[in-house]
Amino acid sequence: MHELMAATLDTIIGEIQRIKSDARVNGFTKRPLWPMIILRTPKGWTCPKEIDGRRTEGYWRSHQVPMGEMHENPAHVRILEEWMKSYQPAELFDGKGRLRPELAELAPRGTRRMSANPHTNGGLLLRELQLPNFRDYAVSVPTPGAVTAESTRLMGGFLRDVMKLNTDSRNFRLFSPDEEQLKPLAGRARGH
Repeated sequence: MHELMAATLDTIIGEIQRIKSDARVNGFTKRPLWPMIILRTPKGWTCPKEIDGRRTEGYWRSHQVPMGEMHENPAHVRILEEWMKSYQPAELFDGKGRLRPELAELAPRGTRRMSANPHTNGGLLLRELQLPNFRDYAVSVPTPGAVTAESTRLMGGFLRDVMKLNTDSRNFRLFSPDEEQLKPLAGRARGH
């Protein structure tokens, strides 16, 4: 899996470099389509596959507290220690717990840092969003229990209209980290 991820990143970085090089030489008339990775992993990827005989990785338990009772159950302490050591911290940190200098050198500097980059630091390139009146999305409830409404559907309508109002300025993007929401997108991406 790691080799596949590394190869994918190499491909993506190569494509980004090609787009930038081509734009420097030829310019461009329309905004380029940047590559994107959709990484689909099981819930709790890399956690212990099973704890106390119950499935964890790829299962809802991985998003809970997969093992508790640390004071009463020394086996859980050993599982946690083995899990943490699987990340090979000795390769990342020195004997005093400091990040190895050669890794610290990899961090971006100046405006390449996410907090200082004008494209990721909203305060530097901030433009006022055009927002619809939120009251237009209220659910009228004449009596308690008389109406059934879905908050996600109402919020979806509101966000749709925010996107429409800001189409020209292109200053609003929506991303859902919920993997359940991304499944239809992944299906469409594979299907084309």
